[in-house]
Amino acid sequence: MTAWLDAVFPRRALLEGDRRLLHLFIGRTLGGMGFAITIPFLSLYLHSERGVAMTVVGGMFFLSAFFGAAAQLLGGGWTDRYGRKVVMVGAQIGRGAIFLGLAAAVLFHAPIAWIAALVCGSSFFGRLFEPPSGAMVADLVEGERRSEAYAILRVGGNLGWAIGPALGGFLATLSYWSLFLISAAMMFASGLLLGAKVSETSPRHRKGAPLGAAPETLRLGELGVAFRDRMFLRYCLTTLLLFTVMGQLISTLSVYVVDWAGRSKAELGYLYSLNGLLVVLVQFPAARALLRFRMTTALIAGSLLYAVGYAMMGLGSGFPLLAAAMFVVTIGEITSTPASMNLVARFSSEEFRGRYMGAFGLASSFGWSVGPLVGGVLLDMAKGKAVLLWSLIASLTVLGAVGFWDLRRRIDRTMDQNREATT
Repeated sequence: MTAWLDAVFPRRALLEGDRRLLHLFIGRTLGGMGFAITIPFLSLYLHSERGVAMTVVGGMFFLSAFFGAAAQLLGGGWTDRYGRKVVMVGAQIGRGAIFLGLAAAVLFHAPIAWIAALVCGSSFFGRLFEPPSGAMVADLVEGERRSEAYAILRVGGNLGWAIGPALGGFLATLSYWSLFLISAAMMFASGLLLGAKVSETSPRHRKGAPLGAAPETLRLGELGVAFRDRMFLRYCLTTLLLFTVMGQLISTLSVYVVDWAGRSKAELGYLYSLNGLLVVLVQFPAARALLRFRMTTALIAGSLLYAVGYAMMGLGSGFPLLAAAMFVVTIGEITSTPASMNLVARFSSEEFRGRYMGAFGLASSFGWSVGPLVGGVLLDMAKGKAVLLWSLIASLTVLGAVGFWDLRRRIDRTMDQNREATT
């Protein structure tokens, strides 16, 4: 039993290493659960209960991308200036307060503009959590084990995604405002746990050394170092297509499953839970199996799996078919996501790695936020034509696969290989 568990999850690294990594994992799981309880059902509430056009709903998420981008830029500077812990705890507590505001806004039928402002606030605090948590992992773990530690955080978020939507689907049948109330409680619990159990890892702050001159926050102009790399810019634009399709999970899928396919909110929650559970169980074995392949191979395969899975969505409304489509989509996510990050590291030198990661982070977060806007426009235009809706969405990842194939031809083979496979 333990051998099987070690094959799908690195429990030894989590339980036998630094306890701060375990507490960070739990905090990440709680935060992911709080996010997953509400966000898939927010679009459903706005469209079905408040009569908001899906184009407007998508525009709301698109607007939130700018606040998320600002948080990424500010979060890095604040992490170096004030330490990892205070920014992480502040991000989770701040997001909990935002979800309390959303609960009140839904309960009292606040204007849509208020809800949009709160969604932007949620995006800001959610992205603010990423730089300090990533920096803390780098402080805690060195060498080859560091990539495993980053994967642990990703599994923590997806474990929350596996549990949250099933709970959200049940609560949504009772009241939408209760979703946000439970989410707020999860965020506060995460912040309190991190505040109580995780000590500061920054050497500069941990040792109580004088602060001196505070490091500067990453400026937008500094990202030009990465974007002047024409091959990397080509890569970012191609992954933008991939992340735009990934973003369909946020709003397009929820409205389609309930309003178009006629499935219950509980069944919608089960679909999202299937996505998160598969990532938890399959991510590590899949990552090991893909080590011997070039990273662009994984990106091409993942893009095509996304295309097949989303195309299947339009073939019928039965729950088994939708679950099978979600299975294929999730395998596409598992295949492509690790390779997308690894390739960024291979593009960059150690000196400019942070700027390359920041530039890629802007592209990926923009794709996740453009996705609901694209999906909302297509939902309003397709008007019940499911095959047309999902065929258009699937075609974006086919274009992405073509872009990755073209990139594969242009970059050096050694840069495209996993280091683990060459050693």
